[in-house]
Amino acid sequence: MINSKVDDKNIGLLRNLFWLRQELDVYCLIAVNQDSINKKGVGKNFFVFLRRSCIDLITLNICKIYEYEKQYELNSIEGVLKHITSEQLSALDSSHIDDFIRKYDSSDKDESLSTLSSTVAGFKKKYQNELERFKIYRDKGVAHIEFGFNPNDLPPYDVMERLFNFGSEFYMLVSAAFVSTASVSVVPCDLNSDRKVKVGLKRVLHELGLTDIKTEME
Repeated sequence: MINSKVDDKNIGLLRNLFWLRQELDVYCLIAVNQDSINKKGVGKNFFVFLRRSCIDLITLNICKIYEYEKQYELNSIEGVLKHITSEQLSALDSSHIDDFIRKYDSSDKDESLSTLSSTVAGFKKKYQNELERFKIYRDKGVAHIEFGFNPNDLPPYDVMERLFNFGSEFYMLVSAAFVSTASVSVVPCDLNSDRKVKVGLKRVLHELGLTDIKTEME
């Protein structure tokens, strides 16, 4: 249902996912090329600052995406799903739900809304410790600077990517299954296909004289 509440909330989720994708890309590109950047000596302090800033922004957006909806309505996975289940919205094409459940639940359960909810809950439980570490970092290292807090205690990059991918696929599921209609087909935004920020930063590094530029974490 285009321009419906679920569409609006899902677009809000998309915005957070979009910025998370850019932040992950910038962080990755700087991290894997840090030694080469340091050897060039041009803009070294700037890239250290940018890499650290990306960590703060990645943390904030992961927390936004996986925040539980309590007092206020949120454009989080939980917020979108809560609206879908409370309104008992019907899917135009339940195969998208089925595919998502099979991928993340590894079972032959049906594609009901309750099963979708349990699949999301199961994923969040699987990464409960990691999500809690992001929340602690947000509260003690970003929103406030608490004495004695260790800012280096964060999950590794591959966990960040897994959290992004789950959120991105959830957004695409909602777009295809609950926003599309019989008359209007919605093509979800593929956040992994158009990486202009990453491409732009790679060009900057090339202009600084880096030749063998790495683009992925090993």
